[in-house]
Amino acid sequence: MLSSIHIKDFAIIEQLDLDLQSGMTVVTGETGAGKSIMVDALSFALGARADSAVVRNGAKRAEISAVFDIKKLKPVQAWLDEQMLDDEDDCILRRVINHDGRSRAFINGQPVNLTQLSELGDFLVDIHGQHEHQSLFKPQTHLQLLDRFADLSADTQELRTLSKQISSISTKLASFKESLKDKNDRRDLLTFQLEELEKAPIDRAKDIENDHKRAANASKLLEQGQQSLMALNEDDENIVSQLGRIIHIISDMQQMDRGVTSTHDLLQSALVEIEEASHELRDYIEHLDIDPAEFQQLDQELTLLHDLARKHQVTMIDLPETKQAIEQELEQLSGDEQTFDDLEKELSHQQDSYSKIATKISKARAKSAKELEKQVVKLMKDLGLGNGVFEVALNPTDKESYKSQGLETAEFMVSTNPGQQPQPLRKVASGGELSRISLALQVINAQTIQLPTLIFDEVDVGIGGGTAEIVGKLLADLGKKAQILCVTHQAQVAAQGHQHLMVAKSQHKKSTQTELQQLDTDQRIEELARMIGGVEITETIRNHAKELLN
Repeated sequence: MLSSIHIKDFAIIEQLDLDLQSGMTVVTGETGAGKSIMVDALSFALGARADSAVVRNGAKRAEISAVFDIKKLKPVQAWLDEQMLDDEDDCILRRVINHDGRSRAFINGQPVNLTQLSELGDFLVDIHGQHEHQSLFKPQTHLQLLDRFADLSADTQELRTLSKQISSISTKLASFKESLKDKNDRRDLLTFQLEELEKAPIDRAKDIENDHKRAANASKLLEQGQQSLMALNEDDENIVSQLGRIIHIISDMQQMDRGVTSTHDLLQSALVEIEEASHELRDYIEHLDIDPAEFQQLDQELTLLHDLARKHQVTMIDLPETKQAIEQELEQLSGDEQTFDDLEKELSHQQDSYSKIATKISKARAKSAKELEKQVVKLMKDLGLGNGVFEVALNPTDKESYKSQGLETAEFMVSTNPGQQPQPLRKVASGGELSRISLALQVINAQTIQLPTLIFDEVDVGIGGGTAEIVGKLLADLGKKAQILCVTHQAQVAAQGHQHLMVAKSQHKKSTQTELQQLDTDQRIEELARMIGGVEITETIRNHAKELLN
């Protein structure tokens, strides 16, 4: 529960220190005294957005600190432990707002961001504002109220997560489908090119080129080979014969001078090499066949290789590398198809999960809608709308849309006159009727909230008399299970409080300040009398105030 609140230089509050008790605390005061300022300050301590306008005129900064007793609040303790923040019996939330609009937030003395402050605040306080009934004009809030009443926060959060995931996967799949269309065209082209390369003798390109050149020049090779062979070993004056005579002469010289021995040996080796070359050349000529069919085959293969090289803009020798690159790209495209299949499977799984949780939520909504109708109708009678009818219309949505709200929308339907068919709340309820229905919904929702502190900021606007007394009793009953802080103009509501605080505004020469006073019994009677009677307070009014208080 909220143990105390400290406010400094906020709006028209110079400094305020307030200790709070369990049960129902009421806050009253003249119009414009600043009753709701304390609620606004607490909202900022809980993470609401703020600007420099909240800083008191002439001050450098506004400071708000709220101390909560969390000894029995296990979820709060778990959250603090998860965030690695101090976990003591008391939890202190502090917000500092500078005059330039910047702000800092602290939990138990440690700096935090506004998201953390807001998350923790959701475990501690629920604030119902005086203008909350205006949200009933928006049908989208009706489903939120129903889900809150049905305690579906965990399920609806899971549904929203699934909806986002389905939307994200669907977007990826759509993008993949578009890209796969282009990739399929690319794959068809690559497959055709690969088949061409696989059929062509690309691994023998160098040999084919050489064989083609040999076959194309076979006649010339034969002619020149024969000429060379005759010159080496077959003419009358061939090189072998001439070299033999020279070796014979050098051999005679060697008998006379051993100095020519080296020359003799070299010439002898040359003769052996030339004779060996002659044998190889003769063998080459004998096997130099001129086959027109072979040449035609080689010519076709070489033409094909040249065409493929030109098509892929590489040399014939590089065609095997081109084939390997095409195979790798095709393998990658097959991997993209696998990714697409995986996404489709994941989408189907998420859609199945969505359908299961959405169906579960739909059943819970239908059941809770009936119970909510009963409770609202009962409170409407207590609040002076005895002939009121309240219904929750659940309208199915497209099951294939996988929307974040689930399989239906909700709209509150009312009738406040006998014989009138229920119509959408935004169309038929008057201002006074709307505020009462809103109050009934807030009280009912408050009963389902497992939070330590509930704040009602002038939610009783537009009611009075016996209806106000009933509202006061309803809030007092809530005070038995949670701490209630109620800002009110109604004496019948204020009289039900276990603790009574009065806000007063004092004006000085250069400033206006708001002060808060805790009232004892006599002071409460005077304040209630003021609220009942206005300017002139008679003994009769005081006696009425005493009766209300008793």
